[in-house]
Amino acid sequence: MTSSWQMLAGNLAVVALVVIGWAHVRYWLRSIPRPVRILMFAVTMGLGAIASMSMSVEIQPGIYFDLRSSLLAVTGFFGGLPAAVIAALIASLFRLSMGGAGAWAGVVGIVLASATGLGLSLLLRRPHRARHMLVLGLATPVVTKLGIFALPAATAQQLVNGVMLPTTILTVAATILVGLVYLKARQFSEERDLLAAALANAPDLAYIKDQNGRFAATNNAVAQLHGLTPDQLIGLTDFDIDTPERAQALFDREQNLLASGEPLIDFEERLDDDTGNERWFSTTKVPLHDRAGHVIGLAGVTRDVTAERLLQRELLQSRDTLSYALAEMSDGLAMFDHDGKMVFCNEQYRACFPFTGQLRQPGAHLRDILRAVVESGEQLTAPKQESERWIAEIVANLHRESEEEVNLYDGRWLQVRTRPTSNGATMVVVSDVTRFKQAELALHSATDELKHLVRTDGLTDLLNRRAFDDAMETEIRRSGRSGTALSLLLIDVDRFKSYNDQYGHPAGDECLRIVSQQLKSSLKRPADLAARYGGEEFAAILPDTDEDGAYLVAELFRKSLAARRLPHAASERGYVTASVGVATYMPDNFHRSALELIQTADSALYSAKAAGRDRVFGTRVASKDRKYAG
Repeated sequence: MTSSWQMLAGNLAVVALVVIGWAHVRYWLRSIPRPVRILMFAVTMGLGAIASMSMSVEIQPGIYFDLRSSLLAVTGFFGGLPAAVIAALIASLFRLSMGGAGAWAGVVGIVLASATGLGLSLLLRRPHRARHMLVLGLATPVVTKLGIFALPAATAQQLVNGVMLPTTILTVAATILVGLVYLKARQFSEERDLLAAALANAPDLAYIKDQNGRFAATNNAVAQLHGLTPDQLIGLTDFDIDTPERAQALFDREQNLLASGEPLIDFEERLDDDTGNERWFSTTKVPLHDRAGHVIGLAGVTRDVTAERLLQRELLQSRDTLSYALAEMSDGLAMFDHDGKMVFCNEQYRACFPFTGQLRQPGAHLRDILRAVVESGEQLTAPKQESERWIAEIVANLHRESEEEVNLYDGRWLQVRTRPTSNGATMVVVSDVTRFKQAELALHSATDELKHLVRTDGLTDLLNRRAFDDAMETEIRRSGRSGTALSLLLIDVDRFKSYNDQYGHPAGDECLRIVSQQLKSSLKRPADLAARYGGEEFAAILPDTDEDGAYLVAELFRKSLAARRLPHAASERGYVTASVGVATYMPDNFHRSALELIQTADSALYSAKAAGRDRVFGTRVASKDRKYAG
């Protein structure tokens, strides 16, 4: 009995050694492709199962007990289907080679153990936790013991009565142990990978050196700076990658740090690059100690602060320039202390505020001045309601840099610039920017007018051809996305050349203006657009309008123009009329183009003119034609 327990203890030791060994090796194999790692894991666990079977205890003639199922279940749980199959195949072949009455029952147990681990891996939520190992440990012996039923009934009954409980306990304990060791090893590996990735991809220069100044670890930023890879830098010193003078200075500084044990914090130095450009770097280095407290190296981080240094320099220059300009300027200038009381202002500052200038004296508080601004109505943007809240916000922001424009009651505009100073006071500069503001407003007005002129036909005040083309493309895309109807009217003034020949071009221009007025008055919705298409041709874009609606609009225009009875001796009716072609994209038509819609409307217009003019012809695009005559 003692020998059996010794064998079982050795079996447990073999299982533990196998999984601990893999746990140590796993991290060093992280660069190998995952399929290869899985194969190696499966082979290792399969060989571990063989080792466990080699130290098995014979509990019945030809029937052996060992802890192979622990390794196989863990293999299936963590390695997935490929690992489970490979490890089970290796263990099964070895078990069959051992022979004995329980050979096939052992194979069944091997398959069940692998299947148990694989099945639980699929069922349990990831990421795997320590409690999952408890579930795996309890499930493995329960499932694998089903292999006993592959034995003769009498033998199976003896095993159940004799060794079922102790072997189950051992299997549970071994499975939980193996699972926890593997889980902790994987978590440790993932944490190391995370730390390594964070170091490698940090934007700053990060590195670790030993006591002799040799690089023990660097990130990608350090390697790229020197045109090397991180692995190539390992073992090198600054003398290998920098000038002798620079390397010696670094070495001396680092040796002093290692000797004193005092860290070097935010040490800034200037290093010009190869092109002569000024570069500034900030370096922090700290000594590293072992568990006994001895200095064994240093860790450093170097950050490029060139932009910050140049910005600081520019800010200083700007402040000096501003101070000089303020001393010479003719604008209003005032100073407030940290409590909001005025300590100085010039006459130009008082003159900027005609109603409250007399209050703006040294000793006056900004809060009282602002109350007077509200009561007098001096500033148009000062709110009458919730004025105290407005005043509190301005006072609270007094020590923050700001810039705003103030509109006074007399139409003048003041620009108020607030600049805090280093001693807690605040400087306020006031400039009259009325002329600039008026010029800005005039420019906006001129720009709007220019935009209108560019898009408008000068004779009819309708959209011109270019604006029509842009609007047409926009509506084609919009209606296509929304799946709505879109209609287009193309209009031609009947016998217009004859009208010009008989009545003259000035009368022709007036005729076109009347036609455009009738067209605009026929469009009832804001989204409808009218345009002069060219010469005596007009167009109307009708969004969200089907063929019936478009026909009604066209008929309304045609009849309203005819009702004007504008004399036209050369026309069939004796007065000015128009022919209209209508084209429509219905909602079920998803393939749309402006050219197709225009060509369809033009074809309908041609049909209207060919049918005798002064009528409307309509066509639905890409569907059975439907014509209307008026």
